Amino acid sequence: MRRADRGIADLSSLRVREATIAAGVWLSYVLCAAGALYVALTWDRPHRLVIAGLCAAGVAASITVSLLPRERIVRSRLREEFFFAWSVLDLLLIGMLTIADGGTGSPLALIFFVPVVFAAMSYPLGSVAALGGLTVAGYLAVAALDGSASWSYQALFAVVLLCTGAMSAFQARNHDRQRIALSHISRVDPLTGCLNRRGFEERAVAEISVAARRCSQGAVLLLDIDHFKPINDRYGHAAGDELLCWVVQTLRSVVRPADSIGRLGGDEFAVLFAEMAPADALECAERIKHALSERAPSSIGIATFPLDGATLDELARQADLRLYSSRDGRQAPDATAPTERLSWAATLAHVIDLRMDAEHEHSRAVGDWAVAIAQRLGWEPAGLGMLRIAAMLHDVGMIGVPEQILRKPGPLAAEELATVRGHTDRGAEMVAQIEGLETIVPWIRHSHESFDGSGYPDGLSGEAIPQAARILLVADAFDAITSRRPYRTPLSCAEACRELRGHAGTQFDPACVEALVSHLKPRSATRASVVASHAQGAWRS
Repeated sequence: MRRADRGIADLSSLRVREATIAAGVWLSYVLCAAGALYVALTWDRPHRLVIAGLCAAGVAASITVSLLPRERIVRSRLREEFFFAWSVLDLLLIGMLTIADGGTGSPLALIFFVPVVFAAMSYPLGSVAALGGLTVAGYLAVAALDGSASWSYQALFAVVLLCTGAMSAFQARNHDRQRIALSHISRVDPLTGCLNRRGFEERAVAEISVAARRCSQGAVLLLDIDHFKPINDRYGHAAGDELLCWVVQTLRSVVRPADSIGRLGGDEFAVLFAEMAPADALECAERIKHALSERAPSSIGIATFPLDGATLDELARQADLRLYSSRDGRQAPDATAPTERLSWAATLAHVIDLRMDAEHEHSRAVGDWAVAIAQRLGWEPAGLGMLRIAAMLHDVGMIGVPEQILRKPGPLAAEELATVRGHTDRGAEMVAQIEGLETIVPWIRHSHESFDGSGYPDGLSGEAIPQAARILLVADAFDAITSRRPYRTPLSCAEACRELRGHAGTQFDPACVEALVSHLKPRSATRASVVASHAQGAWRS
C-alpha cells in the first residue's frame, strides 16, 4: 500500500461546506427579491425589464444549485472549482445588473461586496484571494464603461472593496489554520505524537482503498506492551508515559517513513505497512519485537492485505487473534472457519478479476463449475467448500502479472508467457501463508498441469496430479472458452463440450470432462442464459 495523497476530509468540515451551499442559495434568493423590489420602486427609470430579467435568472440559477447533490459536490475533487465558478458567475450577474442600472453610481453596485464576504465563510485562502482580485477587477471594468460617477467616488469604492477582499483573505487564512490545527489535534495522540485511533483508522482505510485499486499488498501490525500496568503501579504514571514515548520513538527508528504508527489506547499500538510484501512485513515485525525487547517486551500480531482480509476490520481481527496467540503461549480462537474464509476469498477473487475484466467474475464462475464437477465425482460437502475456495484463489498469483499482459489482445511473446505461467507458483506461495488453507496449496500450484504431462509448473501427469487440480483445469477452461476475451469470441455450450472432449486424455482428465458434460445435459434448455451471464471476459491462463 502507499500513503494516500490526501487525508480523509473531516466530516464536520464537509458539513460546513454543505451548509455553505444552502446559505448561498438563500442569500441569492434574498438579494434577487431585494432587486425585484428595487425595480418596482424605480419602475420609471430605464432598463427595468432587463434588471427584472437578470434577477429572475439569478433565482433560476439558485434553484438549479439547490437541486444539485450537495454531499457529492463537497466530497468531489472539483469542490473548490465548483464554489469558485459559482462566485464568478455571481460577479458577472452583479456586473450586468450594475451596468443595466446606469453604472457604478447605482446602489446595485454595493452587491459587489457580497461574493467576497461570502467566500470568507468557508473558501480556502487561495480562492478568497483570487475572488477578491476578480471582484475589484470586475468593478473597475464596470467603472471603465461608466461615465456617470466621478473618478474619486469610483476610486474610493474600489479601495474599500479591496480592503474588504484583504480582510476576507485574512479571515480565510485564520480558518485554514484553525482547520489544520483541529485536524491535527483530532488525529494525533497528544502524549506520543503518533496517530491516535481515529487518525490511524482513517489513514488505514484510505490506504486499503488505494491498495485495492492498485492490486498492491500491505500489512497491519498490532502490538501490546507486556506487563505495562505494574510499571505504572510501581513507578508512577510519569514513568509509564515516558515508556510509551520511548516505544513510539523506537518504532519510528525501525519502520520506514511511509509507514504509519498509531496508538489505539493505553499500551496498544498499531503499524500500517505501505507497499510491503507479506514476507517483508513479517521480517519487519521481528525487528520491531527485537528492538522493543530492551525495555518493553511486547506481544505482536500481524495481518497482510489482501491475503488476510480486504477491509481494516478483517485485518485487525486477524492480527488481534495472532497477537492473542503469541501472548503467554495461549491458543488463539479459530479464525479460519469455512464461512469466513469463503467470504474473504470471494472478496479477493473479485479484486483480482477486476484487473482482467470489470464485467466478468471469472473466479466465482470457475468455483461454480468446479463444485458441479466434484459433486458428480462424489465429493463430500466439506471438500466442496475447500474446492470452491481454491477455485476463487486459483488465479491469485496473477496479482504479479502486469496488466498490459493480462489484457493483451493477441498471442503472448515467450517472455510474457513465462510471466503468466509463473502465477501458479506465486499463488501457491501466497496461499501457503494462510493458516487453515494448507490443503488447497497443491491444488492451486498444479491447477495447470495437463493430464498427459505437458502442463506446468512440474509436468505432472495422470493420477499424479491432485484430482482437485484436474477439476479446476476443466472448470477454468470451460469458463474461459465460453467467455468473451479480447482475442477470441466465446463458444456455445455445445461447442465448448466438443472442445473439452477433443482434448480429454491429453490436456484434461476424461472423468472430469464427462462429469461436467453430464452436469450440463439436464440444463441444456437454460444453458444459453447461464453462459451469457458469464460470457463477458476471463483470465488468460
